[in-house]
Amino acid sequence: MAEVELSSAFPYEEYECKICYNYFDLDRRAPKILECLHTFCEECLNTLHLREERPWRISCPVCRHRTPVPDYRIQNLPNNTKVTEDFPLYIDSDPLPQDALPPFPPPLHPALVALRREEASGTSSVSHSQATPSTTVSTATTLSQDSVRYDSCQSCKRVALTTGCVCVIFSFLSMLVLLFMGLIFVHSHSIPPSPAGPICLSVASILAMFSVVVTWLICWLKYRPDHDTGRTSATSNSRRNA
Repeated sequence: MAEVELSSAFPYEEYECKICYNYFDLDRRAPKILECLHTFCEECLNTLHLREERPWRISCPVCRHRTPVPDYRIQNLPNNTKVTEDFPLYIDSDPLPQDALPPFPPPLHPALVALRREEASGTSSVSHSQATPSTTVSTATTLSQDSVRYDSCQSCKRVALTTGCVCVIFSFLSMLVLLFMGLIFVHSHSIPPSPAGPICLSVASILAMFSVVVTWLICWLKYRPDHDTGRTSATSNSRRNA
């Protein structure tokens, strides 16, 4: 009964951004869905994207999953079609006013601004018409290579985590089976005593140690920080010197 009353009190909760708590629309608050299937408005994601040191990705504020950003623009992320198809029915049915947006949209990411500034300076300058395009191409190539390298590292990381989890589960189940078998052989009153009991217990202890080590490696791999700061600063310094 309480769930029914809650759903009737907030019938359109799934149509609001969980950062600003405003309803989605088809403009600056468009519902952008991330790879983790969490949905936020474009305005809030733009604000979060400006804080990212690497412009080709954005971290989900709920689960911290990193989603690639096409062309470093949040507006290129896909919309949540389930929400857009119901627009504007949920807004017309709710009389509560929404927060006013700033008069101007959020600025572009500094990396994209620097890249466009280099392209503009290359077209306006005649004396450096040969040097500037090469610098722009090298900068764009560096960013694209970093993005591809990051995506490949994330794919390898997912494969390693999945393989590690499978190994831990298999080792744990095998340890339990060998432990019970070893206890049965040890407590069986056979003459002469069977050596299978100590062997099963020894293998079970080895599997337990293996599970602990693999679990530690999985936690370290999942929660270790990214070490791309040096490369990012080097890229920004090359853009600044250009």
